Amino acid sequence: MSGWIANIGLLVGPAVGQDRLLPELPQASSPVALVAASNPVTGKSEFRYRGENTPPVIRVQPGSTVNVEYKNELAPQSNEECLGHPCMQMTNLHFHGLHVSPNAPQDDVLDMIASPGEILHYSVQVPPQQPPGLYWYHTHSHGESYVQDLDGMSGAIVVEGIERYAPEVRNMRDRILVLRDLVLSNDGVERKRITESVNMQTSQCGTPTEKAEAAFTVNGTLRPKIDIAPGERQFWRIVNASPDLYADLELDSGSLEVVALDGMPLAYHDPSIRKRSMSHVLLPPAGRVEAIVTGPPADSHAALRTRCFDTGPDGDSNPAMVLADIVSAQAPNIQARPALGEAPVYTTFASTVLKQVEASDPQFVVNFTEDKQGFYINGQKFEMNSGPMLTVDVGSLQHWRVINSTKEVHPFHIHQVHFLAYSVGKQPVKDPTWFDTVNVPYGSSVDLVMDFTDPIIRGMSLFHCHLLKHEDKGMMAKIVFR
Repeated sequence: MSGWIANIGLLVGPAVGQDRLLPELPQASSPVALVAASNPVTGKSEFRYRGENTPPVIRVQPGSTVNVEYKNELAPQSNEECLGHPCMQMTNLHFHGLHVSPNAPQDDVLDMIASPGEILHYSVQVPPQQPPGLYWYHTHSHGESYVQDLDGMSGAIVVEGIERYAPEVRNMRDRILVLRDLVLSNDGVERKRITESVNMQTSQCGTPTEKAEAAFTVNGTLRPKIDIAPGERQFWRIVNASPDLYADLELDSGSLEVVALDGMPLAYHDPSIRKRSMSHVLLPPAGRVEAIVTGPPADSHAALRTRCFDTGPDGDSNPAMVLADIVSAQAPNIQARPALGEAPVYTTFASTVLKQVEASDPQFVVNFTEDKQGFYINGQKFEMNSGPMLTVDVGSLQHWRVINSTKEVHPFHIHQVHFLAYSVGKQPVKDPTWFDTVNVPYGSSVDLVMDFTDPIIRGMSLFHCHLLKHEDKGMMAKIVFR
């Protein structure tokens, strides 16, 4: 099967264990079989691959095809609740951030849905011009996305070739870190054990008054140890796969040399920007960062942390905590990754064109609202039989404004495309950045240049809040690319 390399064994080890690199499997000649299953002990949903319940990492070359046979073996009757009733156990896959077709058998989350016992066959054609970087896949069955993603039904995708935009990473150790939730127990003793183990902030974080509901894990493990030699430079690729927790990442030992955000190399749209030094990086749910990290001195203690993030008066507690300890080790012998051979592909827009779009009136306004009955976009609650909210002609750049009229943050995401976030609260941002998921502060707005120039994206697609409980409760809408 062209272009597929699956990595499995994505476990960091026990809570005090060492981080381990992922073993790499040879290219397969037939579709990879991924299974949705119910854990026999907990009843929770999970991915299984080759008999293991660790989601594989998909590595794919630009211009090749990802083939997946996805079988729903979830128990017909669920012991979990989705929107106040037992989950229906329907499932599918979304290839988050990839610039691929929204039509079957590719990134179609509207018509490709499997009930227990059914199989979905995906054949996702990654275009040659796909920005190389970190993407991810997760389930996207409306009404059940939150529970399935909370259970850990997600995995990383790496589109190869980022060394064309940041050549120095070829000689670095490459780590993939997937952040997921560990739901805190109602048992006081167990809750205390977990919160103390990650040094979770005990004072109130921001304006929410409720207690924290979950702690972060890294590759399925609570507070692992990540080894790095003093002065060694490693390439870390981090995805926030939580359905509703924000990760505001920082290192005790120094700044992050950011190479890419949301899979998009900084140089992809501006070859003069190879990397950017950042003291901390905010990843909303679904956000990704790829950055170079330098090992601290051998006699120091350092950690990867998430900072307190204020989600708003109606939001959930999002306290600071330690994600992983950084421990000193001998520098390993690293074999440089082979270069793809081709020159980097750049998609640049003239500054005059961007400024013209930015200065124009918004061609579409997204208004997030909520009440006790649900969550809405432009006053409409999503249903599977809803018609499209708008139609966009492919081949243009558009100015969109996303307004958050609620008292909690909402991360805006649109399938198939990236956008330039250049203004928050109608104030220009210092370093405009391309994302596929962006935070919208409560009581404020963001202005975006939407890149609808890719002819591949024709068809029915979606945009929504990536707090998946909000999406399940209606904060989503259809869009037609024609």
